[in-house]
This record gives sequence, C-alpha cells and structure tokens, in this order.
Amino acid sequence: MAVVAWALGRYAFRRRFHLTRRCSRPFSFGQRRGFQLGKGVYGVHDQSVTISKQRYQELLVAEATQMAQVRQTSVSIELMRKFGTNPTLDTLLKSARFLYKELPVRYAIRAKEFELAPSWIKTQPFKQISDMYMQCFLDLRSAQEPNSARAEEKLCEVLSSHKERLALVISLLAEGATELKSKRGLTPGEEEYLQDILDRFLTARIGTSVLTSQHLALHEDVVDGRRNGYVGALQLDCSPDRVFRDAAESVRLMCQRELGQAPGFVVKGHLDVKFPYFPAHIHYIGCELLKNSFRATIEHSVQFRGEPNFSIPNVEIVIGASSEDEDVCIMIRDRGGGIPSSAQKDVWRYTHTTWDSPGEEETHYTRRDGILAGKGFGLPLSRLYARFFGGDLELCSLAGIGTAAYVRLKRLGGVEQVGNYHQDRLHAAFPQTFTPRYPFERD
Repeated sequence: MAVVAWALGRYAFRRRFHLTRRCSRPFSFGQRRGFQLGKGVYGVHDQSVTISKQRYQELLVAEATQMAQVRQTSVSIELMRKFGTNPTLDTLLKSARFLYKELPVRYAIRAKEFELAPSWIKTQPFKQISDMYMQCFLDLRSAQEPNSARAEEKLCEVLSSHKERLALVISLLAEGATELKSKRGLTPGEEEYLQDILDRFLTARIGTSVLTSQHLALHEDVVDGRRNGYVGALQLDCSPDRVFRDAAESVRLMCQRELGQAPGFVVKGHLDVKFPYFPAHIHYIGCELLKNSFRATIEHSVQFRGEPNFSIPNVEIVIGASSEDEDVCIMIRDRGGGIPSSAQKDVWRYTHTTWDSPGEEETHYTRRDGILAGKGFGLPLSRLYARFFGGDLELCSLAGIGTAAYVRLKRLGGVEQVGNYHQDRLHAAFPQTFTPRYPFERD
C-alpha cells in the first residue's frame, strides 16, 4: 500500500507540474503564443482555459516580474541609420516586432525598480511613476503582435499614448526628489542611492523615448513619404552649428522675457561639421548649458555697469572636430563669474539649483518653454543625453571669471550605453538573465 500511495503521489505531482509548465509557458519571457484576447477564453496548445479579465491582468503583472530579469538590448546610431534607409512595410513590421518584444522588458525593469527600492524612497510621485510604467507594460502585452499593417498601426497608437503618458515622468521625479530632500532629509548614503537610481531611470527613459520616436517617425516615412536628410527621427547631416544657433536664439528670448535683457552669442570653429545624430538631443543639451551661461553672464555683469564703455560679454560657442572618425566637441564658454569651488561638486546633483522662484510651492515643478527651470534637473540630465550614445559632458570653471562646458558627441558608431541594472537590488531579486537576439537581425 505504501508503494501504491507513493506512486499515486508521484503521478499527481508530475501531472500538476506538467500542467503548470504548459499553462505558464505563454507568459514566459514575453511569449503569449496560443492566447487570444477578447472573450476571456485563452487556448493553450490543445487545451483551453477560461479566466476573468482581472485574473488575466494578474498574470500579466506576474509576467512583468519575470520579464524584469531580461537584459535590455542596446541599439546604435549606425544600426538605426542602415535599417531605416529606404523604409518599406517589411522594414516597419520588423521594427514593430522588435519594439513589441523590447519595450515590455524596459517597462518592466522601470516599474520593478521603484517597487524593489527601499521604503524611504517610495513617495507618492515615485509610486505614480511605477504605476505608469506598469500600465504601459499591460497595454503593450495586451496588444496584438504586429504581423500586419493594421496591427502595426494599432501599435503606433499605443506607442503615441505612452509618449503622452510618460511625458510627466521628469516632473514627477523632480517632485519626488525635492520632497525627499526638503521634508524628510537624506543621509549621504541615501543621497548617493537617489542620485544613482535617478541616473539609471532617466537614462533608460531616454532609450525608451529614442526607440518609440524612431519607430513613429519611420511609420510616417512609410505612410507619408520619407523626409529628405532623415531616417526616422535621425538626421543624417545633423549640424551642431545650426542646432546650437537655434538653441541660443530660444534661450536669448527666454532670458529677455524673464530678466529683461540677454547677452549676445558667437558661434565659431568648424561650422561645416555634419554627422548622423538626433538633433533633439543636441538641442536639449544646448538649451540647458546656454540657459546657465546666459543667466550667469547677466547676473555677474551687474557689478560692472558703472564702468565706462561697459557691455555685456558674449557667450561663445566653439565647434571642433579633428577628422571624420573622431568625436565632435562643442565648447560653451561664458564670463559669468564661474562656479565657487565649494559648489562644483554639487552641480551634477539632482534638485541642486541656484534659481530663485518665490511664490512657487516647494515641491512644485515648472517648465519654461520646454526648458527645465528651477529644480536642478537640467545639467545632470544634459550629461545623460551626451553619454547616451557614448559621449560626455564636462565643466571647467575659473572662479571669478567664467565657466567652459565641453560636450563630446560620437560622430560614428554611437551605441546606447545600457546600464548594468542587474548588479544592484534588481540582481539580488532576479539573478538569472538572458539577452534577446540583436534587433532588426536579418532573417
């Protein structure tokens, strides 16, 4: 009898394990083969099960935990340039299928990162961000796989709604970080943890935005016709001269409106340099650096107004590139008095700001003409944009004189710098990872 009982128990265990494996397989690492959305009946191979919508949502949330283990895939400027040249419907479907698999991984990592963070960091704005990324994950996993033009168009609608929803992320991050520092106070160790998690979160947000914007632009290229000089959102002959002039003019108008006056600017150096890049990234970096330089120049010049022949010094923008295979460097130099030595180590910290904005709530986040103002996110976020494809941003300040900012951008071969998210708390929870196949791989 003992032998019979053991055999029956063994059979029951193996049977239960077998069914569990078969029923859970569609939710393994983003694969949902055999499930049909709509009426609550989901086929699994030769079987079918009926589950409620709530239960289906619970399964997707469990899948997010599993997909947060997957190491996200890097992309490069050169790969996007080659892949998007002369786009066709087949090109668009390949891109859509890659995003259909890649974006849920990125969304899941972002949602789980705050969920696994220490309790002291879980302020309401950060919880709201986690919920937003989880909802994006659920939307995408519930969408139909883009194997046709109609399904790809539906995916574009989902991606557009995600862009609109996630546009609030930076403002919520600023609110959460300011709330932690002003109301709770942070130890040096907590300050470093906050700095690290914001760096990684914002870098990942840039990556998600690049992938989404590139596909939506490719969709427009296929539907409406390709724009000359562009592959999706990537400009093939991006001119730092033109982009920085546009940024300087925008900041000059803002400076005149808010301060009543503005310094002039001069662009010089290798003005004919052009290379494939995303102009929106360069424009953002330029606006943030010039905003600091323009304001510092105006404030520092006040003490010299009584001198004869006084004039506000220009802000200089110098573009340099030694050869076609070298990086492009841009220097922004001002005579705004420089950064005090005691404050230089803090300029890269989020929420560090010298902007005085009386009348605003302490945790309120503002935007002025699309430029971050007053909450100390502009400079560190600009460095993340520069570093995203392998470049960098550095400051050199001479106290009492002025500051020079050096932006280095990859001319060729810029590759997304994917952080090793699995060496922190996420790795402790999910030690086993694997890498999906390279995006847009030739069949």
